Amino acid sequence: MASQCARADVADRRRIWTGKRQSAMRRQPVRLVFIDETSLNTRMTRLRGRAPRGKRLKAQAPFGRWKTQTFIAGLRCDELTAPWVIEGAMDRGAFDVCVAKLDLPNRILRRKRCDVVLE
Repeated sequence: MASQCARADVADRRRIWTGKRQSAMRRQPVRLVFIDETSLNTRMTRLRGRAPRGKRLKAQAPFGRWKTQTFIAGLRCDELTAPWVIEGAMDRGAFDVCVAKLDLPNRILRRKRCDVVLE
């Protein structure tokens, strides 16, 4: 157990979280918004495929210029909010730009009353 868990202020906040906030969120899951990101690397492109017998498979794939793309969005139980794709990996600078440039918290909060969870 982490040492800060023994502190009285942390224990009080945990009690409030589990007693009030968590139960309220369970009653209204539509209010929850999880801001999350995932990435895709073009090196993961399949090298082989399938085609009907006697036919040649024709497809395009990147060659020699591997790229990474990152997708970030607010995930709700019924929709995606404020999706955004960037070239490259997500780091602190890219996340700050995402929040500032896209006004992400306000775009998410504007539509419905909700609780935002950053992962």
